[in-house]
Amino acid sequence: MTNGTCVPFSISDVPGERGMTEVTLDRIAGLTGGHVVGDGRRIIRGVSSPDDAREDMLCVIWDKAVLEQVPRNIAVLSGKGTLYGRDGIELASPRASLAAILPLFDKRSAHTPGLHSSAVVHRDSSLGEKCSIGPCCVVSEGAVLGDRVALQANVFIGKNVFIGDDTVIEASAAVQDFVEIGRRVVVHSGVSIGCDGFGFVRGEAGKWEKIPQIGKVVIEDDVEIGPNCTIDRATFGATKIGRGTKLGACVHIAHNCEIGPDSMMVGFIALGGSVKTGKNLLVAGMSGIADHVNIGAGVTIAGRSGVTKDVEDGLIVSGFPAREHIEEKRFEASLRRVREYGERLKKLEKRLMGEL
Repeated sequence: MTNGTCVPFSISDVPGERGMTEVTLDRIAGLTGGHVVGDGRRIIRGVSSPDDAREDMLCVIWDKAVLEQVPRNIAVLSGKGTLYGRDGIELASPRASLAAILPLFDKRSAHTPGLHSSAVVHRDSSLGEKCSIGPCCVVSEGAVLGDRVALQANVFIGKNVFIGDDTVIEASAAVQDFVEIGRRVVVHSGVSIGCDGFGFVRGEAGKWEKIPQIGKVVIEDDVEIGPNCTIDRATFGATKIGRGTKLGACVHIAHNCEIGPDSMMVGFIALGGSVKTGKNLLVAGMSGIADHVNIGAGVTIAGRSGVTKDVEDGLIVSGFPAREHIEEKRFEASLRRVREYGERLKKLEKRLMGEL
């Protein structure tokens, strides 16, 4: 480890380029396990959708009906048995292959190792090898950053924070005291980790009194946290985000929640305090989970659902209050029938009134 105040170089003002400018169809097929159709030596300089297809780019298509609208001089990445003589690559899952292809053409600025002159790094903190500390960052006393950690501009790192190797924290994120972050974590802009949990109790005089939040937050390896998420520290113990979990934008995780590994939560989701989930949870957008609810492994929660009670392993739930999806569909169907019966009853009343 290297003491943060001793790093003798600054971040370059010239952004680097990670992306390759040219690559052959053969090379792309090798990375994806796909099958080349046509000229495998054809040069590709980027990836496009059908709407902005160009002759020097690879057009990605996962709807066979769209393929017929793309000019035949365009190289295409598509499903098996779809190209019929045009240049391109066929494979089972075009969308899944993007994880291997897009890094070839990623020209965003690389993280250049160094310490920007405007950064404030406490003398009792520690930085690993090849860290990148951007403009106006603050690294507080006792913080430990692993190798190749990158902090973009205006990032705050609190006291006694631990950050594992190869983690990236984007601009204007805040990591409060005693937070532990694993390796290869991505924290997007505007995220707040380790702020106080929302703990209050009404005192004898009727006023709200704050319950001290003295716990911590633990984020395991390979987690990605979307922009403007908030993850509260525990009242005591730890709020935990399991390995490989992905959070979309504006997700709120309250104090003492424990999210199982390899879970995914889409944007605008809120979890109450002390929610516990199993692995492989999937929560669609604009949903909420009440406090102290236990969610099993492999559960799917449909969009705009409100979960108010425990959910067993493997279930798909929807609605408010959330129930098994098939039951919710039956309930919605019954409501439609009630409305239909109401209209029929009104017509019948009019007929009866007319006959009297």
